[in-house]
Amino acid sequence: MMLVEHKFGQNDYFVIFAVLVSWGIFFFLPKVFSKQLTILIFLYSLTAAGLFDNSIGAEPLDFYDIMDGPAYTVMDIVVYFLYPPYSYLFLYLYKKYQIKDRYLVFFILSFTAAAIGVEWIYHSMGVFHYKNGNSIIYSVCTYLFIQSLLILFYRFLRTNQAET
Repeated sequence: MMLVEHKFGQNDYFVIFAVLVSWGIFFFLPKVFSKQLTILIFLYSLTAAGLFDNSIGAEPLDFYDIMDGPAYTVMDIVVYFLYPPYSYLFLYLYKKYQIKDRYLVFFILSFTAAAIGVEWIYHSMGVFHYKNGNSIIYSVCTYLFIQSLLILFYRFLRTNQAET
């Protein structure tokens, strides 16, 4: 597996900028979770992204490419650093506003809409390239699933005293 970046273009600069902004937001947010739980949130987001990229983003489905094509490069790995701060923000707001079950669907739908907006920007900047009949609208199901599962994961950990 070659991780060599053959050309450094607009999408590469944009990803570096987006990573700096998203991690900047993370570092300025109050730390409301234990270090252990924060690590688990980060691992969840990295695992979810990796599973989807290597299932629907690879053969036989091959619905999208990241960055400059199907071959992995260093910048493809950098893209994965965008996911943990978003997951942390999602759970931070869930906890801060103590989202009740009756508002949970609205909360998840709101974050799904935000994620679609962010994905549209990434697509416009050449980070994501849809193919084989895929489009951004299909990402709605992915975000609904990933975010719902993240809430269940958080509730499971909280119930089992994983948080200090």
